[in-house]
Amino acid sequence: MRLLDFLSLDTDDTISRREALDQLGSAGLSLAAASMPLALLGRSNRTFAQSMADPIDILNYALTLEYLEDSYYRQGLNASNLIPNEAQTIYQQVSKHESAHVTTLTSTIEDLGGDPVSFSDEDFDFTAGGNFDPFNDYPTFLLLSQAFEDTGVRAYKGQAPKITGNDLLTPALQIHSVEARHAAEVRRLRAATQGASLQPWITKAMNGNSPAAVYAGEDATTQAGIDLTTLGDYSVAEITEAYDEPLSMEAVAGENGIAAPFFA
Repeated sequence: MRLLDFLSLDTDDTISRREALDQLGSAGLSLAAASMPLALLGRSNRTFAQSMADPIDILNYALTLEYLEDSYYRQGLNASNLIPNEAQTIYQQVSKHESAHVTTLTSTIEDLGGDPVSFSDEDFDFTAGGNFDPFNDYPTFLLLSQAFEDTGVRAYKGQAPKITGNDLLTPALQIHSVEARHAAEVRRLRAATQGASLQPWITKAMNGNSPAAVYAGEDATTQAGIDLTTLGDYSVAEITEAYDEPLSMEAVAGENGIAAPFFA
């Protein structure tokens, strides 16, 4: 399967981690942990870090990230001489997906009788107060792209137990499989273009120079109370590559959370 074909699978095609690995086959890629990025972010004076029990709140939490990613990739594609030709088609496809996710989640919230949140480009500060320059520096653009995608994977794990009912699970599963492909491909691009020590999946808490908070706790080897290092001959690296650790809302969207700097 060609990489662009892999990314181009329709948003409504759900796919498991194992199915994705099988499809990639000889392309030599493994899949970053599948997940919808159940949106990480809130406005600077507004946080979603409190407990989320209402399904509308969960979907609006997801919609917040989709707005952020949609804005980020559109602005990146519109920036002069930022994304090299060989990556243009990939990021055009990623951007198309993010716009579709905004539409899907907005419609789902409205169908459930809720009020979807709305954001404009002016609501975001992708320099994080002047600390980054993603639209003038391609390596920085890739770095933040990786951080957003990988954080989303973990943010979903933090909210997954609260997602119930087909009306929520259907859009969630449709989007999470697409976001998983984004995460894998962004990490591959960084490795290919910058020589970064990265695989399309996360190993231990290795961050490839991305913000360390995004990967804190990813070196866990205990699942469901079981120390997996005691089961067979699996290495610590293999165990950590098989699981994505959840991030709490506070870690992601709290006042000092990963996402806080990226809202104006």
